[in-house]
Formats: sequence, structure tokens, C-alpha cells
Amino acid sequence: MRSDLLKKGPSRAPARAMLKATGLTDADLERPLLAVVHSFTDVMPCNLHLRGLADRVKEGVRAAGGTPIEFGTIAVSDGVTMGTEGMRASLISREVIADSIELVVMGHLLDGAVVIVGCDKTIPAAAMALARLDVPGLVLYGGPIAPGRFAGHDVTIQDVFEAVGSHAAGGMSDGELLALENVACPGAGACGGQFTANTMATALTFFVLSPLGANDVSATAPKKG
Repeated sequence: MRSDLLKKGPSRAPARAMLKATGLTDADLERPLLAVVHSFTDVMPCNLHLRGLADRVKEGVRAAGGTPIEFGTIAVSDGVTMGTEGMRASLISREVIADSIELVVMGHLLDGAVVIVGCDKTIPAAAMALARLDVPGLVLYGGPIAPGRFAGHDVTIQDVFEAVGSHAAGGMSDGELLALENVACPGAGACGGQFTANTMATALTFFVLSPLGANDVSATAPKKG
């Protein structure tokens, strides 16, 4: 195991002492150390639930005979920042995310990685990091958001964007726009449409970086966890 260079032998006693301070035991350190990485943030629905999913992944790693090492990375929301100066940060964030995953896995000689992601730039960033690291790994997608309900039909964030145009043209009142805004995104999950997140999640399945069928499950479906 790569991680044996980090944790085996008398000279590595200081490293083991520090690892044990985090709650790891001698038995834990005998097993492969596997990164469980997520892009949790509460600034957007896309990544809102990933910390909870990471707990379930850690359970699975332990059950399979590994020791999970959890850490987080950043995320910038394309949808929230769109039309502002903040949008310039989005593409740059992809490189920072990939670099941060690579640095931690490489720096701590981890034996593999499961990366849990949920939005436009985090998904390709995870794939880039695993390709460069060349260690066993998976990318798990947090899943799309459930639809909202407005005026008797399902709606998504796309309907809100379209409503902005309708409002500007005088076809929708302030109150109607607010009412739609309040129900269009009912909880966690990536934008409900074939935008970048869902498209990239589909691509990851074809690249065999994600298990077949896993990325199709919506974020809040009971079987997601």
C-alpha cells in the first residue's frame, strides 16, 4: 500500500501519533487509507447534502475493509453567481478543486479516493484529479434536485430564468415571480435540466468513473443514501 510509507516502521511513530489523535487505531492503520472527498457547501443546493452522503460512503469504506480519510474541497455556483462578477470565479474553481484533491491524496499517500460532487465544475474537477493521481477511485454524483410545483405543474430553475424575461416584458407581476422563485428549488440537488452537472454526471458513467445507475438517482430520493 502507498500509505505504508506514511504509517509503517519505527521512524513513522510521530505520524502515527498524530493520526491516532484523530481517533484512528492501530487496526485502522493496518488497512488501506481511502480518501472520501466532498464539495459540501451551504451556498447552493447542488452540494448541500454531500456531507451526509460522505458519512454513508465512510460506512461503506469501513465495511469493505478500508479506513476512510474525509476532507472537503470548494465549490462555486454557476447558477447563483451568473450575471455577476462572481461568475468569473467559476471556471477557475475547477482547477482549484482538482488541484486540492490531488494535493491531499498525493501529500498523504492515500491508497484511493471516492469523490462526491454535485455541480458544474466539481464533477469534471473530480475526474481530472483521479486521472492525474492514477489511484483506484470513484466519482459519485449528488444527484439532481426534485421539481418544484407552481400553478399546478412541475417547475425547475429554468422556469425561473424564463420568468425573469417574462417579467421584464410585462407578462408576469412581481408577486408571481416571487411565488415561482419560492417554490422552484425545493431542496438539495443540482439544477433540474440537462445542463452541465447532469450532462457531466452521465459522461462519468460512460467513462466508468461512476457506478452504472448511481448518478441517475435524485438527490433527495430515499435510495440515494
